[in-house]
Amino acid sequence: MKRTLAALSLVLVAAGVMTACAPTDGDDEERIVRTVSEGSIIPVADLVPDDAKRFTIVCPYESVEDVATRLGVPAKTVPDLSKRDDAQALIVVTADGVDAAEFPRDRVDLCSTEGAWAVYERTDTATAAVARKDDVYVVTR
Repeated sequence: MKRTLAALSLVLVAAGVMTACAPTDGDDEERIVRTVSEGSIIPVADLVPDDAKRFTIVCPYESVEDVATRLGVPAKTVPDLSKRDDAQALIVVTADGVDAAEFPRDRVDLCSTEGAWAVYERTDTATAAVARKDDVYVVTR
């Protein structure tokens, strides 16, 4: 019995450590807020982590299929925002696969410009404008 409890405790501790070290959507949101707060013009590539190969932003009402086709990823890896206007998502393709981080639009709004975001490479030099409106960073491309 003691061995079983000890083994179970070890598994739970290991799972907790793995969870604590894993990036969360909040981590991505914080990185993006930090990036957009640094200036009125930002390189769009600064929105993503260094291991990104390519990326895009999913905005409200975009279909999963359209985003998946645009980015060249399986539809199951794309958050479904097709019936929502309260969230946006950053989809990043890395060497390890596809990472999707969904977050609200109440601190930073990447979806204020009409039309879908293009797919950008990590090395892309495109820029976006940042303005502060009613305590929300509004990013236009």
